[in-house]
Amino acid sequence: MAKFNYEAKKGPKEIIKGTIEAENQNAAVDKLSQMGYVPTRLIPAGKESPREEFSGPDVTKQIRPFGFLKKVRAKDLTIFTEQLASLVKAKVPLLEAMNILYEQTENVDLKRIISRIHSEIKDGTTLSRSLSRYPKVFPKIYINMVESGEIAGVLEETLKRLAEFRNKEEEIKAKVASALAYPIFIVIVGIATVFILLTFIIPRMASLFNEIGQKLPLPTRLLLSLSSQVKNYWYWALLIVILIVVILKRSGAGKKEKIVFDKLKLKLPLVGSFIKKSVMARFSRTLALLLANGIPVFQAIKITIPTLSNEIIKLEIESVHKNIIDGMSLEQSMKKSSSFPRFMINMLVVGERGGNLEEALLEVANFYERELNKTTKIITSLLEPAIILLMGLVVGFIVFAMLLPIFQISLY
Repeated sequence: MAKFNYEAKKGPKEIIKGTIEAENQNAAVDKLSQMGYVPTRLIPAGKESPREEFSGPDVTKQIRPFGFLKKVRAKDLTIFTEQLASLVKAKVPLLEAMNILYEQTENVDLKRIISRIHSEIKDGTTLSRSLSRYPKVFPKIYINMVESGEIAGVLEETLKRLAEFRNKEEEIKAKVASALAYPIFIVIVGIATVFILLTFIIPRMASLFNEIGQKLPLPTRLLLSLSSQVKNYWYWALLIVILIVVILKRSGAGKKEKIVFDKLKLKLPLVGSFIKKSVMARFSRTLALLLANGIPVFQAIKITIPTLSNEIIKLEIESVHKNIIDGMSLEQSMKKSSSFPRFMINMLVVGERGGNLEEALLEVANFYERELNKTTKIITSLLEPAIILLMGLVVGFIVFAMLLPIFQISLY
């Protein structure tokens, strides 16, 4: 048995020192954790290793000038979760894990948060409580999962599940983004082409038509008028668009407006089906994740509601949550709602009665994610030719309107 000298936190303020015997460093960390201590320093007896000092990271040099902040992206949080899960699995003490994550993280604002979490844990605060101080970075579901993992003593497994969950969500977003990338590129190129034609090419053709002195056809006159407006006032249109985007991002629509808009979106062909499947997949996977971590159904549903994007379905799930609190089963509550597909209800009924609700929810999530892939392919396969056709018609009209006076001259 090897001996290790340690320093550990016992409560918010008390620091204790001592020696512990264990087979290796991992076993020593386990023993200290079982004793209710948070190890801050652990080295083999008789040896000094600077790498084992769990001193807090220094962020004084990382302060960005002029107060500009770089948002902590979803990808940054996913990487943070994966790395923390790996370190906890390797039995690295939480304080040392925060030091390592601080060194590996590139996002400056996330580095600051890690530094503060390190200080709070060193003062005896739990990881979940430290994370709860940053609700804009760590979602409620994330904090609740970590807290339940700490209480149950399965933080390693919890972080692993969170990392898998976030990776799955990132994968779905990436698939949708890649499917829409080509249509968006076509739209941008098409708009740029039309803008160049209206502001540079057509004005030069207009001077040529003025020299001819002949009355121009109606399509040509309309095009020249549009070209003049775009050339003189395009920056005002751009400014209005930017202002609208900024206002929408700052204030957002009210709840009533969102309900009306979301109801309309659900009725759109193809798009409505896509949104509904997307929400159901997210709901099922999130609920399965929370249930797997030992969180009760009624509490898991409450945590899941804010993660959903459609107000209509959120209202339906809030009603399900209320019914469960009133003593109704999940099956009965969902049957009262019109938003949940029959397939989903049947799967959850089987899962609930068989005692494997988590597996049923995961199966539902996988099913709807497969359906989302199919719907995405259908939408993009229809969208691409539609955009190309529309852009072709616009450019064709411009070319036709410009050539029409030339054809008339050649006829006389």
